[in-house]
Amino acid sequence: MSMEGIEQNPIVYDLMSEMAFQHKKVDVKAWIELYIARRYGRSSPLIRDAWSILYHTIYNCTDGAYDKNRDVIVAFPDVSPSFISLPGERYQHYGKPTSRRAVLREETNAYEQPHLWYSTSDVIKALQLFIASGNELSSSSTYSYDLVDLTRQALAKYANELFLKIIDAYTLKDVDGVTSLSQKFLDLVEDMDTLLASHDGFLLGPWLESAKQLAQNEEEEKQYEWNARTQITMWFDNAEEEASLLRDYGNKYWSGLVRDYYGPRAAIYFELLIESLEKGEEFDMLKWRRKWIKLTNGWQGGRKLFPVKGNGNAVSMSRSLYNKYLRSE
Repeated sequence: MSMEGIEQNPIVYDLMSEMAFQHKKVDVKAWIELYIARRYGRSSPLIRDAWSILYHTIYNCTDGAYDKNRDVIVAFPDVSPSFISLPGERYQHYGKPTSRRAVLREETNAYEQPHLWYSTSDVIKALQLFIASGNELSSSSTYSYDLVDLTRQALAKYANELFLKIIDAYTLKDVDGVTSLSQKFLDLVEDMDTLLASHDGFLLGPWLESAKQLAQNEEEEKQYEWNARTQITMWFDNAEEEASLLRDYGNKYWSGLVRDYYGPRAAIYFELLIESLEKGEEFDMLKWRRKWIKLTNGWQGGRKLFPVKGNGNAVSMSRSLYNKYLRSE
């Protein structure tokens, strides 16, 4: 078990920690039944059905792939749209047929296409069941954590598909389409940040404050905060027009980081897509990198304070975002 970045996927660490005390093969389905009651203080048919779906989807990756958290929001592609091909195949987008899909060419290693090993529609069904359990379980902080995390997961996969639609519109030279879809993506980022802000477990503030508390003077406090901001964004070996290879190191979905860094970064890329179409010129990769690196350096040197306590109702926020982005017509 790697303890770095442990504050995610609590069910995995719970089971792995228990394995040292097990002498027989674990019946994982039965173990999850007990886990639900332990984690939330009670169980219910709805939440058991939800976890059964998650057990067979998100927690059932058997393809041997690794480094799965490369979603567009937290690991935005440093690649020109010219490295994206558009085969005319039909595919299913959240259960709906769509005529085109942007697929990254195999010859570029500048951007790892987000890895998807499960049915997104099945996971959305699990989210429905989680939301429906809110009346019974909303008093449980661990339930709220898992609800926020599952909603975030579903929205992240939706954002990946939305990004591909933006690239599709760009390839078709549809400036209005790029503009409207880009705004929808940025609205989603804002909404996700608000969702994350509803629980203490998804906040940037505690990370920064814990670093600053180690300082013995003002100079150290500034340095330690800069270190903390740098570690989760772009490590400081970048040049003006070349990003560090150690970037998006943590892929943290934290309120504050999502709104103040990931959102503005995506906005720069979309702005340059639109500029490219309006001027009839190639996408300016050097300009993108200059602006992105400038944003990063500025954010890393910032001293803005971020909340250390969650604010908002996780159940109502999750329900609202489910209805806005994920609900089938």
